[in-house]
Amino acid sequence: MAVVFRKPLISFAVSLWTLVSVLPAGAGQLEDAQAAVNAGDYVTGLRLLGTLVDQDNTYAERLLGIMYIKGLGVPQDYALGMRWMRVAADKGLADAQNEIGILYQRGWGAARNEAEAVKWFRLAADQGMVVAQNNLADTYALGIGVPQNFAEALKWYRLAAEQSSSYAENVIGLAYEHGLTVAKDDAEAFRWYRLAANKVYERPGDTWIHTPQYNIAAMYASGRGTAQDNVRALMWFMLAAASGDTKPPDPVAGKLVDTPKYTALEQRDRLVALMTSAQIVEAQKLAGEWQPHPVVTIEPRQKQ
Repeated sequence: MAVVFRKPLISFAVSLWTLVSVLPAGAGQLEDAQAAVNAGDYVTGLRLLGTLVDQDNTYAERLLGIMYIKGLGVPQDYALGMRWMRVAADKGLADAQNEIGILYQRGWGAARNEAEAVKWFRLAADQGMVVAQNNLADTYALGIGVPQNFAEALKWYRLAAEQSSSYAENVIGLAYEHGLTVAKDDAEAFRWYRLAANKVYERPGDTWIHTPQYNIAAMYASGRGTAQDNVRALMWFMLAAASGDTKPPDPVAGKLVDTPKYTALEQRDRLVALMTSAQIVEAQKLAGEWQPHPVVTIEPRQKQ
């Protein structure tokens, strides 16, 4: 099936841009620097990072880049942030490579270059970095910097899903629900949505696709891929609203897969009008008892 995507006006790439990274063994001074910055003690953090950068520490170079990007203890300077991030990325640090891709995609610290962004996402994705795999998949799904190719996107989403990415699982569910380069299969869509919905969702702010909690609720409400169940539908719409699915879908991306225009709050209220008080209470009880499954992602050890 041919999938035609118009290029969106916004970027869907996600960055780490935190002081959290997969640190090497014995990273005491680096951990001290992270702790100082997290506590708002930027003077101490910068002093420790400066010593580590003088020692050619790749992780410190990335963290210093983040400080300039975010303006932590220094004037915000995307160009300097890009410079330090590039030093770490050129040494093979996947976190930095992914973030270089985002800087290019957004035109921060360098001229906007979506094709260059794809190159850096791929370098990080090839190392098994989940965030980069999803970012690379997004470029193919949405045609950002590369020709639109949902089959290639699905390959990368599946690799991220193998590492329990709830975002990737959600998009795979979307592919099966709408038949995007795979046979349309509501039961398979439901299975993927359920995998994602039972975890904390990685990208609640994205609006080109509803959260998995919303998507599984819609399937319960309509009886697609599972038995029709208004109680379960209401439970999941409540959880979708709680997770942040409270905005209408992006008007461009929403047309691509016929995404429902209603928010989780609106769907919740529409469903409540059809239910008895006992059913509503039961749904509220189920939503209150729900606990997300823990997600453990094992990232490859990176170069120092």
